[in-house]
Amino acid sequence: MFRKLLGKILPDGRSVDSNANQAQTPDISRVIKIHKPVAPVEDEAETVLDADALASKAEAAMDSLAGQFETWMSMDLGRLIAAWQAAQESESDPECYRALFTAAHNIRGAAPSYGYPAISRLCGSLCTLLEDTRPGENSALINLHIEACRAAFGSVGRGESAQSVADAVCDALERRVAVAANAAGN
Repeated sequence: MFRKLLGKILPDGRSVDSNANQAQTPDISRVIKIHKPVAPVEDEAETVLDADALASKAEAAMDSLAGQFETWMSMDLGRLIAAWQAAQESESDPECYRALFTAAHNIRGAAPSYGYPAISRLCGSLCTLLEDTRPGENSALINLHIEACRAAFGSVGRGESAQSVADAVCDALERRVAVAANAAGN
């Protein structure tokens, strides 16, 4: 009876139906399509990179973008001014100051590439100030930074005297930020 249930067993332990114990191998040709190998490309002349040619191309690309730098800087300053106006509202919250910090931080990074190193320095000082500023604090100093950025943007390209004035303003504002940071720390 047991043998009828299990089927006939051969002397070596295999059943009569040897196909029942074999695992079926699926046909993967319908699932995976094997592509023919790509023929190797015939010997191409080795590409030689000329550093001077690459530098010339990079300079040409920068020159083609340079006309847009003033527009981009103007837009970035517009965002900074709008964020400052929002932060000055009576219902402003820490998020408004965070938006102001973000706008200043973005300008700090982009301004040197746009040809405005003084604005980058001013925004770096503004970021330092904003790190420890709560809504309503340091409004006059923040406003001075933003007005200095606007003035530096308007005077770009007006010679070394404009840069020396921008440096003097940056120095004075950075000293005021250091004083404000020390006062906040005590």
